Amino acid sequence: MSHPLEKPAASLVDEPGRGLAPYQSATARALLVALLLTFVCAAWTRQAELITLTSQISEATPCVASIMCLFLLLGLGALLGKAARFTEITGRFAGLGRWCRRLMLRPVEILVVFIFLAIAAPMPGIGLFRLVMPCLMATQYFGLPTNHLEEMSQTIPWQLAPGGSEVGRLYWEGSDAVIPALGLDRIPIIGQPLEGAAHLLLGVSIIPWKLWAVPFLVWTFYICSYFIAAFCLVTLFRRHWEEDERLSFPMSSFAVEMIRPQGSLLSGHNFYRDPVVWIGFSLAVLYNTMSAVAAVNPAVPALGISYPLGNIFTESPWNAMRGFTIFYKPELLGLGYLVPSDVLFSIWFFSLGEWVIRPFAKIVGYMPSGFPFMAEQAMGAFAVLALYFVWSARRSLWQTILATVGSLKINDSEEPLSYRFAALGAIVGMIVVFTLPIVFGVVWWVSLLYFGLMFGVLIVYCRNRAEMGWPVVWGYPLYGQRQSMVTFLGSGAFITGREYASFTILSMFSWMQRTVNQALTSTGQEGYVAAHRLGESRRTIAHVVLLAIVVGVVVGFLTNLATIYEYGGVTLSSSGDITGGGMTQEIVGQYNQLSQWMDRPQMPDVRRITYTLWGALMVIGMITGRHLWVRFPFHPGGFALANCHGMPYMFFPALLLWLVKLGTLHIGGVKLYRRVAPGFLAFTLGHIFSVGVWSLVGLYAGELVRRYVVWFI
Repeated sequence: MSHPLEKPAASLVDEPGRGLAPYQSATARALLVALLLTFVCAAWTRQAELITLTSQISEATPCVASIMCLFLLLGLGALLGKAARFTEITGRFAGLGRWCRRLMLRPVEILVVFIFLAIAAPMPGIGLFRLVMPCLMATQYFGLPTNHLEEMSQTIPWQLAPGGSEVGRLYWEGSDAVIPALGLDRIPIIGQPLEGAAHLLLGVSIIPWKLWAVPFLVWTFYICSYFIAAFCLVTLFRRHWEEDERLSFPMSSFAVEMIRPQGSLLSGHNFYRDPVVWIGFSLAVLYNTMSAVAAVNPAVPALGISYPLGNIFTESPWNAMRGFTIFYKPELLGLGYLVPSDVLFSIWFFSLGEWVIRPFAKIVGYMPSGFPFMAEQAMGAFAVLALYFVWSARRSLWQTILATVGSLKINDSEEPLSYRFAALGAIVGMIVVFTLPIVFGVVWWVSLLYFGLMFGVLIVYCRNRAEMGWPVVWGYPLYGQRQSMVTFLGSGAFITGREYASFTILSMFSWMQRTVNQALTSTGQEGYVAAHRLGESRRTIAHVVLLAIVVGVVVGFLTNLATIYEYGGVTLSSSGDITGGGMTQEIVGQYNQLSQWMDRPQMPDVRRITYTLWGALMVIGMITGRHLWVRFPFHPGGFALANCHGMPYMFFPALLLWLVKLGTLHIGGVKLYRRVAPGFLAFTLGHIFSVGVWSLVGLYAGELVRRYVVWFI
């Protein structure tokens, strides 16, 4: 349970955000740097994730590319500062010193660049458009006599995706157009990235725009509408979460600790001169270095990424735990230190419980396929939490509505967005999200149910991040809303005989159940919290987030289209095969599941419904317990998060951090707790930095780097 003094970041909300006038940080040069680095990161992601799959730099939160660019800007700033001081000390080159001063980005300008990249840079990669693109084009190529994908492709409107087998072949196998090499790769060190950037620019010209002009505009408009609606919706909860509930937004500490010139808000020490920081940073770099070397030379000792603890269980019934694995996730071990102890306890307790129960179920002969139905329990938990969080914020939300219609005068100058803009942005954006699928053939009530569940999951994810700060990109039930709909109503409610067009078109939106859309929305939320703690206007960063959304969607879409038509979709994001990578296969699996429902309708699944309701009842019980007993040990968000994945990815980090925090608070209290906190943040920074360096090595030695691919959850 939480220690009464354990509030490492909640007090940071009290930091005044009036140090600068609004928009003083979103200067033209800061935005120009952000745009240029967005393009560079797109070229990097294109090579690392789409072409060679040597690393997953866009999947972390914040993404690896944004952190590496933050290191770059801070390093350049330090060098310019030293050069300026040198000219002042020596009295020579005064003009050069003045130019160095002018070129240095101020801390709040660096924050603008970082937040912009944290939103825009991940979009071309595995977490977003690598899932969007197969959703549009899978049925045009992967049809077999054993499935109905070819029939489905004929129901897809041309405004959403170009149709026809020949069009699909060109898309998945690549065009005959050749992009000329410019020879930039012969330039030492930076040649390979420059050649990749040039290919990205020139690749846009080989896209068959006669086929893609309208789908490009439709999907760009739709995806931008979704992200803007999501961000506006979350900002409506800002006052309740940040001021009424005083949530700590631990993930915002990332940027604050690195950028704040006055020193750490956690420990009070200078972040870059703190030995605790360098110990944490070095340990993470050592971990990745040893793992990378071991991938080349297995004789070198390394921890690896996991240990199959379940392999020790060989006898029945204990062999039901054979899949139980300990995962070492440095990003969780670092930032997880700021997660409240009751959340950590709940995560490891319920993660362990979902595995320990399996042998006992086997003893009594109860082992149905899918037991213990963790995804169903998580979906039930998320549904209840969504309703609970909306109900808890009902007063502030009602005041927002009154302020929007002009019935109540509220000063919203300190808000990320004006109440009227946020409310209208959320409403109009959600109308687009709900109605555009209906326009193209999705049954109205199916669209309302599907996307209503999606926005509910979004609210829970963002609220959990605001309270916990657990840096889990996939901290929600993947593909949960579609499966829940079929579980409760059966496939016959959506597919009647040969009438499958509605659900086929709905499947084109499957990417919304699996991408980093929730994580990016939370990143924008944490961005304006970080701005406030650095003395900047929340509204400045909120508008930067909106701009980054539009730029990121356009760049991400163009990057994927250009790369696909140059190399062929079946060769991308794969290790030498022609399956289109894991993300493509996931989407093909979604369409194949639909095909199976057409042949063999699925009835409502009473067992899965029962476990969904069980998850909902568990959360209701925990919410009630926390209202009745201040020191109630279980956290409903921890229960929901523990059940989001079939594998115990979070068990070991949560258990270890829970024990470390108990020991730290017992030995030195909150003073020691805060003193060592920057070291844990630096451990995550060291991990992301070393992964970024390893990915850059992969630009020159892809086969070598592919032996140790770092992935995030």
